[in-house]
Amino acid sequence: MLALVLASVMGTACGGAALETATEMPKTPRRPDGVVLEPPPAVPTAAERATTSSAVLALREPPASEDVEEVVRAYLRAFEREDLDGLQRLLAQDAGPLGRAGGRSQLVDLWRARFKSFEYQKLAGAEIARFGQLERRSYDAYAVPASAGGPAGGRPPEMRPGDLLVRIPIATPRVSGEQLFGDVLVLLLRREDGKLRIAGQADESAP
Repeated sequence: MLALVLASVMGTACGGAALETATEMPKTPRRPDGVVLEPPPAVPTAAERATTSSAVLALREPPASEDVEEVVRAYLRAFEREDLDGLQRLLAQDAGPLGRAGGRSQLVDLWRARFKSFEYQKLAGAEIARFGQLERRSYDAYAVPASAGGPAGGRPPEMRPGDLLVRIPIATPRVSGEQLFGDVLVLLLRREDGKLRIAGQADESAP
């Protein structure tokens, strides 16, 4: 009698709601919970140097030593072969002589005159440059303003942010008494179309 009363009370407390149970798994495929997808972050165009107004900036990696040496070697090989066309292929669009007036055509004319005056093919098989002493400096490495001097005295006026100034001692500046090169070769390198190009050239000689 007591058990019957308790069962009646419990049924009334639960409001008479029946407990639903599943006798078998649903046949429709289970769908995972929804996931919010975020678009990939926008990556800014790579630049050579940061500015104070740049909130987010992707800096371009500096040229590798191997890439710099390859440009210098290609320059020297072209001289050894007296290959004027090969030299022109190494030039940037707005190349010119460093520390002198003139543009690309002026620099090519200077090289053409040197080929007519000297026999650079005598350099075949010789060690032309001392690559172990190659120096490279970026635009920001110079404290001297651009208008203060040329390659020997500071940052050349032709140098732009992102450029690289390379100085390399010449091991064989003279052959049979002929002055084929200066004591130091100076090249201004600039990235153009994803490659390093020669934007300027000069020779330095010891006094």
